[in-house]
Amino acid sequence: MNSLLARLMLAFALVIFITIAIIFVIVNQTTASEFRAYTFRGGATALDALARELEAYYAARGSWQGIEQYFAQRVELGAGSGRGRGGTPLMAGVLLWLADSSGTIIASRDGTNLGHKATSAQLASGVPIQVGGKNVGVLIATSSSLTALDAQQQEFLWRVNLSLLLAGGVAGVLALVLGFFLFYQITAPLDALTNAARKIAAGDFSVRVAQPRNDELGQVSRAFNAMAEALAKSEAARRNMIADIAHELRNPLGILQGQLEAMLDGVLALTSESIASLYDEVLLLTRLVNDLRDLALADAGQLGITRHPTDLRALVEKTIGAFAWQANENNITLKVSCPDDLPRVNVDAQRIEQVLRNLMSNALRYTPAGGRINVQCAMASPPTMIEVRVSDTGQGIPREDLPHVFERFWRSDKSRARAGGGAGLGLAIAKQLILAHGGTIGVDSEAGQGATFWFTLPL
Repeated sequence: MNSLLARLMLAFALVIFITIAIIFVIVNQTTASEFRAYTFRGGATALDALARELEAYYAARGSWQGIEQYFAQRVELGAGSGRGRGGTPLMAGVLLWLADSSGTIIASRDGTNLGHKATSAQLASGVPIQVGGKNVGVLIATSSSLTALDAQQQEFLWRVNLSLLLAGGVAGVLALVLGFFLFYQITAPLDALTNAARKIAAGDFSVRVAQPRNDELGQVSRAFNAMAEALAKSEAARRNMIADIAHELRNPLGILQGQLEAMLDGVLALTSESIASLYDEVLLLTRLVNDLRDLALADAGQLGITRHPTDLRALVEKTIGAFAWQANENNITLKVSCPDDLPRVNVDAQRIEQVLRNLMSNALRYTPAGGRINVQCAMASPPTMIEVRVSDTGQGIPREDLPHVFERFWRSDKSRARAGGGAGLGLAIAKQLILAHGGTIGVDSEAGQGATFWFTLPL
C-alpha cells in the first residue's frame, strides 16, 4: 500500500463502488416506485371500467338488488370482458368492496365485511357510482392493496435489480482497467524520476529521463534533466578546479622544495639571488591563495565592497598609467580616452583598480610589439551606467572559446605555461567584482583581430 499506483487504484475502486451503490439504490427505488405507479394506474383504469358497468347495472334495475352475485362474477371475469367466462380476474389479490349511498358495504370480492360501514377515508378514496346525477354507491379498493406487488411483479423487479448489478459490475471492472492504464501513465514517469534521482544521489550524473510528453509530467522531466545537466557540469567543473588548483600549487611548491633540497645538499649556494627566487615563488603562492580566497568569498556573497563616490576618469588614468613603462618597453602604443564631464560613480576604487589591472595585464600579454591598446570610458545605455572598454590588437580569441573566458583556470592555449599566462583566475575574479558592484562584464573578439573586454558600472 506504499505504492502510489496501489493507493490510486484503491481510491478509484472505492469511488466506483460507492457510485454503483448509490446508482443501484436510486434506480431500484425509482423503478419500484414507477412500477407501483404503473400498476396503480392500470388498476385505476380497470376500476373505472367496473364502475361504469355497475352504473349500468343500477340504471337498468333502479336498485342494487342481486348485486352480490353480479359483482363477484364481474370481478372474477374482469371488467369489459363480456359476460362469458374465461376472463382474467380484475386486480387479482386486491380487496374490492361496493358500498351503497349510505356507505354500507353491500358486495365484496371475498364476501367479507358485508353490512359493515366503510370509513370516510375509504369512501373518499373510492370511485363514485352516479346514476342520473345522483351518487348511488362507491367502488372501494384499499390503497395499500393497489400498491402491493404480486410474486410475478416481484420477480420482474428482482430481474431489473440483477441487471443493474451486472451492468454496474461490468462498468466497474472496465473503469478499473481504464483507471489502471491512466494511473500507470502518471506513476510510471514518477517512478522513472525516482530511479534517476537515486542514481544522481549515488553520483551518476549521466542519467536522464525520457521526456516525450508535453504535459506537466513532461515539464517536470525536462526540469529534472536540466538540473541533472547542471549538476554534471558543476561536478565536472569542481573536479577540474581541484585538479587545476593542485597543479597550480604543485609547481611553485616543487620549485621551493627542489631549491631548498639543493641548498641543504650544498649544491645551491645560499645567496641573495637564490633567496629572491624562493621569495618570488612564495609571492606566487600567496597571490594564488588570495585569488582563491576572493573567489570563495564572492561565491558565498561575502566579498567585501566599500563604496565611495569615485572619479572614474582619474582612477582609469592612474591605473593605466602604471603600465606605461611596460608598454613602452614592448613598443606598444597605449591610449586612454575618457571625457572630462564623466560623472562620479559609487564604487570600491581598489576593487575596480584590480579589475583594470587584470584587463591591462592580459592586453599587454597578448599584444605583439608595434600593437595598440585603447582604453575608453563613456556613458552606456541606459544612461544610468558607465562603460569602460579595453581593446587590443593582439591575437584575439576564437569564437568557440568566448563563452569560457571568465571561467576559473581556463586558458585558450592549453599548452601555455603558467609563468607566461597566470593561473587563469584573474578574469574570473574580475567578473565577480563587477557583478558585486551591480554591473556587467563581457568580451568581444575574433581570432586574429584582437579583443575588447568591457564592463559597466552603475552611477
